Amino acid sequence: MSIISRICGSLEARLSQPWVSLWRTVWFNFRTLPFKQAVKLPIYIYGGVKIFQLQGNIAILHPIRKGLIKIGNNTGSFTCKDGSGFVQIVDDSKIIFEGPCEIGANSKVRVVGGTLTIGKNVYISSNVRIICNGADMTIGEGCRIAFETLLMNSGFHFVEDLETGMVSYPSRPITLGSFNWVGNRSTISAGARTKPYTIICSGSLIGKDYTATDGDNQMLGGSPAKVIKTGIRRIFNPETDAKLFEWFKNHPDQSKCSVNDAVGHP
Repeated sequence: MSIISRICGSLEARLSQPWVSLWRTVWFNFRTLPFKQAVKLPIYIYGGVKIFQLQGNIAILHPIRKGLIKIGNNTGSFTCKDGSGFVQIVDDSKIIFEGPCEIGANSKVRVVGGTLTIGKNVYISSNVRIICNGADMTIGEGCRIAFETLLMNSGFHFVEDLETGMVSYPSRPITLGSFNWVGNRSTISAGARTKPYTIICSGSLIGKDYTATDGDNQMLGGSPAKVIKTGIRRIFNPETDAKLFEWFKNHPDQSKCSVNDAVGHP
């Protein structure tokens, strides 16, 4: 690939990305944070992300710096900005950021009557919908949530059991363990609980507590999801990732290798 081609490709990639919206960024920070934090602009709002009903609060449990939290950017490049993304924090609800976080383009975050806690170094891809309504939701440290996934902890409407006359509360907490990898177009619904280092296959429905099931490093899949395999984990280290891609490129006839083979350790 020529230098000119690389320069053009880099320029095209940059031009396709949403830019930081200065007025939205300033408004959002001063609307939701204490003044001493807001002046440092720790939250960047990108593109056409809509912000409304910011009646709740945001807490940042991490040393404050500019751009610590990015909402509406598109580093995954799985979509083009369409201006449908929004953040809504109603009444006495709250969002807690425990550290750096990125929320992709066109994603929707709605918090009503609950607390949404997002661990440090969480990456949420594009077109993800997070609906925290009437109960708490926790996304653990280091989680990766792929595009078009839905996290919703409420059915919103009351249903009566005609035999017993009883009505259940429609909202229940969701807790994703640390370093979960959620495949695209999955649905995480009320009552979901997962262990650390869980892999959720694309298109799965997660709506119960998996923390009591045997085995760690679980892979969940299906609708409703079942434990498919245990003792498996995603590799989060980008350097190891790159070396694995290089190994398979140099060994096109191979479908498997050990991490030690790829990184060159004895």
